[in-house]
Amino acid sequence: MKQATDTPSAGTSTAGVEPAAQAEPAKPRVSILLVDDKPARLLTYEAVLAGLDVDCVRALSGRDALKQLLVREFALILLDVNMPEMDGFETARMIREHPRWERTPIIFVTGVNLSNLDQLKGYEVGAIDYISVPVVPEILRTKVTVLVELHQRRRHLEALNTSLTRARTELETRYASALAERDEQLHAIFEHPTELFTVLQAVRDASGAITDWSFRDANTNTLQLLGRTREELLGRCVSQLFDSEEVARMNTQCSQALESRNLVRYETRYGDQDFFVTLFAMGNECVVSSGSNITEQRRAERLLRESEARFREASERKDEFLAMLSHELRNPAAAIGNAAQALSRLVRQDKEQALVGIVDRQIRHLGHLLDDLLDVSRITRGRIEINRERLTLQSCIDLALETTQPLIQEKQHRLALDLLPEPLWVDADKVRLAQCIANLLTNAAKYTEPGGEIRLRAFAEAGAAVVEIIDTGIGMPEELIPRVFELFVQGERSLDRSLGGLGIGLAVCRMLIEMQGGSVNGSSPGVGRGSTFAIRIPLAVATADATPPVSNDNGNAARVMIVDDNRDAADSLALLLQLEEHATLTAYSSADALRQAGTFDPHFVLLDIGLPEMDGYEVARRLKTIIPRARLIAITGYGLANDKQRSASSGFEAHLVKPVSLTDIQTTFASLIQH
Repeated sequence: MKQATDTPSAGTSTAGVEPAAQAEPAKPRVSILLVDDKPARLLTYEAVLAGLDVDCVRALSGRDALKQLLVREFALILLDVNMPEMDGFETARMIREHPRWERTPIIFVTGVNLSNLDQLKGYEVGAIDYISVPVVPEILRTKVTVLVELHQRRRHLEALNTSLTRARTELETRYASALAERDEQLHAIFEHPTELFTVLQAVRDASGAITDWSFRDANTNTLQLLGRTREELLGRCVSQLFDSEEVARMNTQCSQALESRNLVRYETRYGDQDFFVTLFAMGNECVVSSGSNITEQRRAERLLRESEARFREASERKDEFLAMLSHELRNPAAAIGNAAQALSRLVRQDKEQALVGIVDRQIRHLGHLLDDLLDVSRITRGRIEINRERLTLQSCIDLALETTQPLIQEKQHRLALDLLPEPLWVDADKVRLAQCIANLLTNAAKYTEPGGEIRLRAFAEAGAAVVEIIDTGIGMPEELIPRVFELFVQGERSLDRSLGGLGIGLAVCRMLIEMQGGSVNGSSPGVGRGSTFAIRIPLAVATADATPPVSNDNGNAARVMIVDDNRDAADSLALLLQLEEHATLTAYSSADALRQAGTFDPHFVLLDIGLPEMDGYEVARRLKTIIPRARLIAITGYGLANDKQRSASSGFEAHLVKPVSLTDIQTTFASLIQH
């Protein structure tokens, strides 16, 4: 890793060794700024980040940091809170006030415990995270890696967008210029003959039938096109200048214009040029042929079509990138989530349990963010599926409460449920409806001060089942309410940054509810006075034999084979299952899985799809011949509808998207056992 160092006497300086010339241009290295008044800490950070393809630039004070920002771009600033003269908060504030640096991520480093007020102060001045000293190397490397990758992706996309915009602007300019040129040429025909302008006179036989057409007049452009002088052209017949096929076509078109007295228009090509020709009668024996050169117009149209096709290399690649990004982030998230769940069963100290809880909640939050981001892409492209079934609204509420309960408990909120004793039946997608209810509950929990109250009501009104969520939180200003369900619309910046989110959750909620024939709305008496959000779904007619779903809980131990080339994900999942008294066998490749499956004879196989050499689909097909009684479950970062269809056709009986909780796995085991 290339590093730059500072010396106290020189203030701030950078030094490094430029890479040797390569056969191909090297990818630009990303720089990160390390700010701390203690050189020993800077050395520690550099040692932790050794091996990452980044340049570390040191700054021993806030002023030195500002100087460095004036001369180069940084993907990330690691900023000490407690520094003399200008502390980290003041430095961050000055950085955020400069439009050039306002989007540069800042992570505060602190060696002391900060109060909630101090942390809020840090987020208000633009920090995105805190890291405590002593620094945990894995956490620091992970955060830096993610932010560096996001910086590189953003820089690449910005360059691509700039290039596409420039190209499109150029093509649109050329296209507009061609149209303007054609209009000017058509106008000039009537003022003076600058375009192709020809007068053709009918040549008739003794019976009066038209047999040919002669040139009665032509402008200079026509003469130049045909390569004739006026004396050479006028009085001659078209049959003397063109082949028989062209003569027959011209005879038919000119006769039609003369006899019908209507305009006859067509395009033709002469040499390497394209022309648009208009024929109209002039008197009883002549037709006027006016031709416009449309070569540039057709070329511009072809280029525009090509540009639109490229805009569509780019839209599809964006969607592929989102899917790839989701998969790549889900793999490490799965390993971390598994490890957190396993640690929660191993550790006994309250402090350790608290740390494990933080990791588990943040991994779940990351998964929700990925889901929201992908849902926006799927919905806008019309590729999301709504799988409706007749179900009770209560079952969706229960699923949403299970998802959001940890956050509500963490914030020490009082949760009041006001539900009807009789079921409310709806035709809806259970997962998607529960997702929307959970989204509103999560927002209520996040935007309500600790110890506040959240009330959930379910009732029937005007033929609809209604879920109403009322909180005592920060509320909404009047101007925000009409726009709260729009993409990327967020409330107070400081609170939003401290609480996380992409500003797309409510937009996804509205899209999903409307796709199911319902509606969602929000209201607030004002800032500091809480908010109310309500989902409305049309009621369904309950059938006579309709009964609530039966729980699938099953605590029986089983033999489980885990196949995943990501060793951390596989090992952490195996440990988690072992703590539940399941017997496990871990295979890190498709070959290992096929070799050991018969001997182990598992009840369940948790199989990753994205395996090297042989993908999970092929492994599944082969496993079905080796262990036909085993139940195959896909554990993957790919969760689109066609991914699930392909896994089902390959022999999988369930499809779980990383990160997967132990509850999801146990529920799936129980469900498969009962079927």
